[in-house]
Amino acid sequence: MKILHTSDWHLGIDFHHHAFGEDQRYALQQYDQIIKQEQIDVVLICGDIYDTTLASKEAIQLFDEVMHHMIKDLKVKVIVIAGNHDSPTRLSVMKDLLKTQGLYIYGVLTEPLQPLTIDQVDFYPIPFVHKDTISAVYQKPFKTYEQAFMNMMDHVRSQKQHHRQIVMAHAFVNGASVCESDRFAHIGGADLISKDVFHGIDYVALGHLHRPQQISDHIRYSGSLCPYTFSETTNKTVVIIDSDTMDIHTVPIKPLHPMVTLHDSYDAVCAQLFNHQNDYVKIILKDQSINFELLELLKERCPYLLTLSSDKQECEEAVTLQANDLESLCDEAIVQQFFQDYFHRELSDEETNWLKEAKGSELVCG
Repeated sequence: MKILHTSDWHLGIDFHHHAFGEDQRYALQQYDQIIKQEQIDVVLICGDIYDTTLASKEAIQLFDEVMHHMIKDLKVKVIVIAGNHDSPTRLSVMKDLLKTQGLYIYGVLTEPLQPLTIDQVDFYPIPFVHKDTISAVYQKPFKTYEQAFMNMMDHVRSQKQHHRQIVMAHAFVNGASVCESDRFAHIGGADLISKDVFHGIDYVALGHLHRPQQISDHIRYSGSLCPYTFSETTNKTVVIIDSDTMDIHTVPIKPLHPMVTLHDSYDAVCAQLFNHQNDYVKIILKDQSINFELLELLKERCPYLLTLSSDKQECEEAVTLQANDLESLCDEAIVQQFFQDYFHRELSDEETNWLKEAKGSELVCG
């Protein structure tokens, strides 16, 4: 059997006031060719399908389209577990009906782990779960999260027969590397688990951390669907597992707009912009302060400029301007910002009234 391991799609994410729907759709379209070329039988999605518990209409529609295409057109089975960003209840809607079509959704841990057997592989999907929930399900007190997880894995190992055992989990394994977009990874230690918890399991498909990484020969994070911060320069991938031979390899996912940071003088940055017309760009100027007028000028030269900041801002705190703020600012806010940038003061009440009179009606920010 050929298995594809992915996680952390974060459908509906907003980055620097920019929606990522087009980028996520572009990445997911690449799964079509990978599934065909690799002759995939089962797709594992290891949590954080959505970016928020109240997913947007567009995010839900995209997930629905992808699931329909995978199951109905590509004829693969899909196993999904909830992550800490997902709403387990909403994700699990109609799960009993959907499993008859080959879509298996695990939102909440409600009973001791039992295998989902497909051909000669036993899958153990574990949604994001708290220590107290594991204690309630197994009717045992646990002092630590690792202790609770070890109990679950002991239960899995006790069921070992002649099938491969593959565990799906949304968790933070000790020794893994985090990146900037791992906003809710628990790095304090209480929710960490050791890789030794999974000894004897044939493969552990992990989600939660966004950097693709191999914890051991049989334990991997697939990483997120797309890069979600400018610090994510590692190629995004999916993991392919052959359950017969246990051969494991990765396939890269090309981003629609690569992330690029330009940290240089104004002249040097301008000289580089032509080479980054299709990239999401973060500019940090070394030699001059910034304002909305400069942001607008650079935005004209760089269509996907998302953020502008400066090492030499003439104020005590660093300032970062979001490119998409230009579209949401009303006329009054733009004039207010102009006065801040050039005269270092706010509009007086009298000046604000003059502006409203000139406009002909009261201005309202959107």
